[in-house]
Amino acid sequence: MANDDTSAARGGLLPLEQPYGTVRKSYYRLTTSAVAVYIGQPMDLDGQGQVVPALSSTLGTAIMIGPCLGFSSDSRGKMGLPNAMSLITQAAYLPAATDAYVLIADDPNQIFTIQEATSGTALSSANVGNSINFGYLRTGLTSGSTVTGYSQAELRRDGVSATAGSGTLMLIGLADNMNSDGTYNSVGDYAKWRVRIQNHRLQNAVAGTTTAQ
Repeated sequence: MANDDTSAARGGLLPLEQPYGTVRKSYYRLTTSAVAVYIGQPMDLDGQGQVVPALSSTLGTAIMIGPCLGFSSDSRGKMGLPNAMSLITQAAYLPAATDAYVLIADDPNQIFTIQEATSGTALSSANVGNSINFGYLRTGLTSGSTVTGYSQAELRRDGVSATAGSGTLMLIGLADNMNSDGTYNSVGDYAKWRVRIQNHRLQNAVAGTTTAQ
């Protein structure tokens, strides 16, 4: 049976392993983003040191600081959610045009899992160690689900290259996931992969930009 398509429920760039036993994370200011922000949403910093959602990356020098893990109305995460998220009907995402602090997994050494898109030739073990990029390939300009609150960022099959440093992410290997039918995650459609941020804003970032969506 094929791999489960989990991006519809819990997608985006999600922390997996951490050398120190926990996920290192920090709150960053976000001011009135033009688009909604979702859990697992790849993020970067703007010229004022505030976070902005990252566009789909293509082969080049897009930079990232890490994915969104949560939201707060203050810089220490002590004062609860922003007012725009306090409604009982509000899913766990930050609506557009909302001031907030965004919790980011910002450790350059953090390992993440992310699902592979299905358009193009499937990734294989031969691609491990390659540079790769992500995209919002399911919903056009919408980068996440307003139902689940999670990002729909996926690995781009057309954005893999053996040229070091040419992509935002580096492919580390298949994720050790199990499908609903008892089979293991395997190469093919909807494969889950382990990646790290290769072009990280806080460590050896190649000159380039990641523009807010």
